[in-house]
Formats: sequence, C-alpha cells, structure tokens
Amino acid sequence: MPKAIIFDLDGTLADTAADLAGAMNYALKKFGQPTHSVEACKQMIGDGLKMFAQRALGKDSRHLWDGVLSLMKARYRDKCFECSRLYDGISEVVSKLRQQGIRLAVLTNKDQDDARRIVEHFFGADTFEYVVGVVGESGVQPDIAGTMKIVESMKLAREDFLIIGDGAQDIRTGAAAGIRAVGVNWGFRGREELAEAGADMTIDRPVEILGLLA
Repeated sequence: MPKAIIFDLDGTLADTAADLAGAMNYALKKFGQPTHSVEACKQMIGDGLKMFAQRALGKDSRHLWDGVLSLMKARYRDKCFECSRLYDGISEVVSKLRQQGIRLAVLTNKDQDDARRIVEHFFGADTFEYVVGVVGESGVQPDIAGTMKIVESMKLAREDFLIIGDGAQDIRTGAAAGIRAVGVNWGFRGREELAEAGADMTIDRPVEILGLLA
C-alpha cells in the first residue's frame, strides 16, 4: 500500500485547459499570430510554458517565442481562475486519501508560483505537503529533481510512492525515479499516449485512485 501520492496538476487534479489556452491566444493575437482551439492547446500543454509557447508559434516564429511567452504568463496570472475547475470527484478523493493517512504532494511543469496559487485556491494551504513546479527553466519533467526533492523531504522510500498524471512526462518521470506511475484517462492527453509512455496502469475515474491503496 502506498504511503504517499504525487499528483500532477493540469489535466489530473484540475481542468485548466481553457484558461491556459485563453492566455496563450490572447498573447498570440497581440503579436498578430494565429490562435488555437482549446483541444489543440491540450496537445501542446504539459512540458512547461516555454514549450507551450514554442508549439503554439512554431519554429518559423522563433523570434516571437520570448515575447509571446512573457505576455501569456502575465495574462494567465490575471485570468487563471476564470474557467478552471477540479475534475468531478477529485475533491472527495483527496479528502478520503488524507483521512486514510496518505501523504500528498503536487509535482507539475506549471510555473511554481502559478501552481501554488491554483492548489491553494482549490484545496487550501494545508492539503498537500509540497507543491513543486518549475522555477525559471529548471526542473521540467521528466527531470526527476522535483520528484526526488519530495521523496527526500518526506523521508520515505521510492516504493512508498505513486505518481499520478495524465501525460507522458508524468509516466516517464515515474520510470526515471523508480516510482510506480499511474495514468489518468480523463486528462489532456489520453489512454494511447499513457500506454506508449509505459504507464503501469491507467484509470478512468478519480474514485479509482482509492482502489490503488489496497
């Protein structure tokens, strides 16, 4: 039975796609660039905001990457709660995990400050022991630095953890860190990507997380 669970944020705990896409499209418009649907943006999200901007613009607009990224970040900070919501059942599952003594952390490729704001908005300040995001350009998964920070801070063995996420980067991070990784099929990427990345298993509903405790 796991003693701790490390959750991804975007596409796993919360559906943040519309606000992320809205901020990116705002910046793209300001620079006279084509915009993208929310569904298209879901395929660009997950590897950090820098990569999101590069995918949204394409290689031919390399000269605009930094400007669009900066404007997108500023817009997102102002608008990140307009459409974002927890996935159905997540709040109840997280509460039950805590009641059962499971220790919880968030590990995300979202910028650290944004990640902490969103987690505290939806869950309060004390639900997750650690919220680890990206600072500058360091720590983007599948780099395991953030994972190991959580493992070492909790003073548990790697086999005591599960990583739960919706994208290949979450699964690859688990594999690189020697931690069992579970994919969620309700997120941004879907079952096929998770299987190709080598997920130990995938689940279809948040309530199934409770079944992983046996």
